[in-house]
Amino acid sequence: MESQFAALLRRHRTAAGFTQDELAETAKLSVQAISTLERGTRRFPQPATVDALADALRLDPDQRAALASAASRRGKTAADRKSRSEPQEAPSPRQLPFISGDFTGRVQELSALMEYLTGGSGVHVAAITGMGGIGKTSLAIHAAHQLADHYKDGQLYLDLRGFGIGPPLEPLDALTYLLEDLGETPSADLTVAAGRLRTALAGRRLVLLLDNASDQEQVRHLLPGMGGCAVIVTSRRSLAGLGGRQFHLGEPPLEEAVAMLRRISERPDAPEAECAEVVRQCGGLPLAIRMAGARLASRPTWPVAHLAERLADGRRRLDELQLDDSGVRATLVLSIEQLAGSDDPVDVQAVTMFALLGLSDCVDLTSALAAALSDSPEPEAVVVLERLVDVHLLNTPGPGRYRLHDLVRVAARELAEQMLTKEDRAEAKTRWIKRLSAVVWKASEHIGHGVTREGWLQPEWLEGADDLTSQDDVLHWLDVQRSNLTPTLQQTVADHPEYAVQLAVGLNAYYALRRGWLEWLQANEAVLRLATEGDDRIAEGLVLHDLGAAHAELGNYEQAVDPLRRAIVAAEASGDGNLQALCLSSLSHVLERTGRIAAGIPYAERAREIGLRLGIPPRAAWACLALGMLYLKTDAAEDARRLFTEALELLAEPGQERFRGMVAQNIGVAYREAGQYDVAAEALRESLELYRAAGAAISQAEALNELGRLCLAQGRYEEAVEYQSEGLAIAGQYGDWLCEADIRQSLGEAHRAQGMLAEARREWRIALSIHEQHNTHAAGPLRALLSSA
Repeated sequence: MESQFAALLRRHRTAAGFTQDELAETAKLSVQAISTLERGTRRFPQPATVDALADALRLDPDQRAALASAASRRGKTAADRKSRSEPQEAPSPRQLPFISGDFTGRVQELSALMEYLTGGSGVHVAAITGMGGIGKTSLAIHAAHQLADHYKDGQLYLDLRGFGIGPPLEPLDALTYLLEDLGETPSADLTVAAGRLRTALAGRRLVLLLDNASDQEQVRHLLPGMGGCAVIVTSRRSLAGLGGRQFHLGEPPLEEAVAMLRRISERPDAPEAECAEVVRQCGGLPLAIRMAGARLASRPTWPVAHLAERLADGRRRLDELQLDDSGVRATLVLSIEQLAGSDDPVDVQAVTMFALLGLSDCVDLTSALAAALSDSPEPEAVVVLERLVDVHLLNTPGPGRYRLHDLVRVAARELAEQMLTKEDRAEAKTRWIKRLSAVVWKASEHIGHGVTREGWLQPEWLEGADDLTSQDDVLHWLDVQRSNLTPTLQQTVADHPEYAVQLAVGLNAYYALRRGWLEWLQANEAVLRLATEGDDRIAEGLVLHDLGAAHAELGNYEQAVDPLRRAIVAAEASGDGNLQALCLSSLSHVLERTGRIAAGIPYAERAREIGLRLGIPPRAAWACLALGMLYLKTDAAEDARRLFTEALELLAEPGQERFRGMVAQNIGVAYREAGQYDVAAEALRESLELYRAAGAAISQAEALNELGRLCLAQGRYEEAVEYQSEGLAIAGQYGDWLCEADIRQSLGEAHRAQGMLAEARREWRIALSIHEQHNTHAAGPLRALLSSA
């Protein structure tokens, strides 16, 4: 409805023959101010503004009085109030909005809020913050109603319009409304008006609910200075600088959300699983749940499962959660528009960043990802990301990690479609893929590509990672991005397949080092079709080999056989002998693990022959090792020893100490598994000395762990603990969490053998926490071990 003041002003301006520009110039006001007043966005201007307009329009006394009366919130001028001769009792306002009958849950939040606002003396300021639609206003109104008995002098409510149509309410306008509601005389001066409000509130006990604040500066002048008032402020922005107590509101627990959906939809017996799925599709957002419930209530023939199915389509989810002009999309758009209309350049940058983040399928939106998408330095990206956190369009589950709420992500994707061209979107995603690929291949370079990957690698793939100068820098960067690797690769397969195989093959070294076997498996499964349907047989062979190797590392030996057989065919077609030998050795190992010893021997023999013929000592040595392990299981002990010796001799050149150590360690493990403990001890001690000569600290820790396992098999428990404790100290010194977890698991076995079950369980719990933190496949067996011990 149009305000009385807006209608009067437009009528007087038209009668005077002024345009808005001409009236603004005559009254010495901005054109925007005139437009705002005539639209009714600002309904109650300051007296000085009214006087300037009346002078410019040359109004007679009666017209001037009528315009001034329309500008007053009470329809009375200051002169009207001054004319009252009889003292009047101070009003006791009761302005709280209607309390929704479907308010559900928030038990813990409401309890904490009430405890704070009713405890102690003095002014209590509670700031409730959170994303749009999370239920801040509902909680604030519910709490304010419950506080009525504690604060006897009433409740004031004011919508500060921080996020909505039109500009936020100016502090002076807000003060005018509050003073008038308290029966006090407003002032055209901000400082004077704020002082009058503090004076008016000093002797009262009332609740002041300031809803929808744009920021803390809008609120600061509205706070009591002393007395016994309670102030509740809601905002989508952080109000940490306001003082008082901050209450950040997140999604309610599932049971509360389901109860809310049932109540609003008027379906108290709706199936819990179907309701839970709707809640999940709503991201737990109370506004979305409210919209979903209202949709079900208006469509009584719809099963809850039908709405869940409709919501599952991400492209139309926000449409399903929209009623008239209200809904999730409208609420989120207000936050975006508030940033876009800001004078702060960081706010404006945040809008573009928000759209760019919608391009990514990654759960964790790191600063490195944001920097690549926005083509900006990482420190600048962090500033913009934190601004999005401030307005609750992003949340931050941990330092350096950011996440989009499911529905907010949909809104971000919609915004990206609207404000970014197809070319802009493609370029942003390509920047991230190239950055990630460069770091992945840099890691492979540090760890060791291997002969085939070294030849297959294109030099330009390494461009874009020069800022990461050491292996530790590269691995730390990848560790931070680890949760993003698989979703980025899967998205690359769909959007930029030309980069997908390059990225997957490059990940081999990192996943092998970190033992991320499940992720390694997923990476190669994602690109398998691209590799096998393409023209690059080396790429096909590498992907098939890595797929089989990942299955083998996960213990899925039977599932590893087929991809490794196909890898051999691709390697033969490629003409790359090293790749062929690699695939043959891996298949022989898998067949040995499945008990098909005789079947594995020919593959290992061919791998050895190729390695020797091509003059690639590491490849020939690994084939000799695989063949020796096969012979050891056929009781051909002398043949096995001969092959093990040959493997070590092939790596006798200076600089090969670390690789010789790896061969010796595998020989020791093979003899231990065969029950030949003396020979195993000799090989494992040799591996330890070779690692020491090579300066390979973590490898030393692994060899010490294997020596401990050997002692454990021999019943020498104290020696086992000594070896493993020494290895644990090295792993801790160099921060290798994976090696530490392995040793702690072995140390637990030694303690259990000693009858020290409490100490064993302690080591296993620590190992489990490490594996859970890094999401490795070893967490499952450790949980089973702990539950059975």
